[in-house]
Amino acid sequence: MKILCAIVLISLLTTAGRADDLATSFKQAAALGDAQEKERATQAYIHLDLMPYYQKKYSPVFQSCLASTKHPDTSPFSFVAAIGKDGRALRLYVDHETNIYACARQTLQKEEFPHPPLSPYYLHISMSFQ
Repeated sequence: MKILCAIVLISLLTTAGRADDLATSFKQAAALGDAQEKERATQAYIHLDLMPYYQKKYSPVFQSCLASTKHPDTSPFSFVAAIGKDGRALRLYVDHETNIYACARQTLQKEEFPHPPLSPYYLHISMSFQ
C-alpha cells in the first residue's frame, strides 16, 4: 500500500510540474506560439515537418467536421496546441468554442505531431472559412 501511495504521489508531483510549465491562457499560449514561430531554431521544424504534416492531416479533418456538423459555425477562431517533446498535445487552448473546433478537438487531443526541437512547442493556428 505504501508503494502504491508513493507512486501516486510521484505521479501527481510530476504532472503538476509539467502543468506549471504550460501557458495558463489562450492569450499567453498564442503569444508564446507567435514568438516561437520567429525563432531561428524552429524554422526548419515548422516549414519542413510541422506545417506539411498539419496541412495533410487536418485539411480532411476540418472538411469532415464542416460536412458532418449540423449547422456548422463558420465564424473564425484560433487555437493553440502545446506540443510535448514526444509530439503529443499536452494542452489545447481556443479563443472561443465553435462546433467545428469541438469536432476537430477530438482528433487534436489524440494527436502525435512531428517531435518538436523544444518543448513545449506552441502551434498557433487561426481558422477562417469561406
